[in-house]
Amino acid sequence: MYRLYVDEVGTDVMSDLEKIDNRFLSLTGVAMTINEARDSLTPKFDWIKTNVFDHDADDPVIFHRRKIVQRKGVFGILNDERKRALFDKAMLRSVKVCDYKVITVVIDKLAAQDKNAWKENHPYHYLMQILTEKFSRFLDRMNDFGDIMPEGRMGKKDTLLQEAYEAVRQNGNYYYSPTQIRYRIPSSNLKIRYKRDNIAGLQLADLLAHPSHMAMLTQQKQPITLGNFATAVNEILVATKYDRSGSGRIDGYGRKVLP
Repeated sequence: MYRLYVDEVGTDVMSDLEKIDNRFLSLTGVAMTINEARDSLTPKFDWIKTNVFDHDADDPVIFHRRKIVQRKGVFGILNDERKRALFDKAMLRSVKVCDYKVITVVIDKLAAQDKNAWKENHPYHYLMQILTEKFSRFLDRMNDFGDIMPEGRMGKKDTLLQEAYEAVRQNGNYYYSPTQIRYRIPSSNLKIRYKRDNIAGLQLADLLAHPSHMAMLTQQKQPITLGNFATAVNEILVATKYDRSGSGRIDGYGRKVLP
């Protein structure tokens, strides 16, 4: 049984699309078996939390990439060079040795805004439909089943996301039938969770989504410079973690740029 942990990068606004921060939106899904998340990822993250941050189980450290980069709150300890080196080494090891596959779908809203395939849809919801299709195809190749756990966006946004998910399960899309999707992803509901729930898989998705997003923008000739940590993460993704075809092709499987 696989679970797809999902995180977003970018904004779903449809204004000022000439600005790079508004132009691109991505969803990254981390496909991992429930057993792997429980028996491998969670203990590794708990080790980092305990040995780098003096983690209190009653007030858990929750990895959040933005706060880590800004070194806010508990992450201020990363200003200590020794602690930062330990964190980087342990986190990169976890990213490398855990067993999972990554699917990132990016939409260039400026290029896509006039396309009939999605212009009636919310861009976030359109990406969720594509990600659901890609995850179903992955499950076909694994001959397994799964469910989807996105990080919640609170209130009406969660309700609308659930409706978009229901729509792709009922209608499929141009590339994949609803019967195939419902067979591989039996649950009619997204398993929406939040940062406060301290889900290791969602924290991994949060840490991988931004490096994947930014690296894919460099492929689109955008003026992006990856930092050292993001570069190291992306090298791991390309080497072994992006989903890929039987012949090793990543684009169209682990990476998809729309339109």
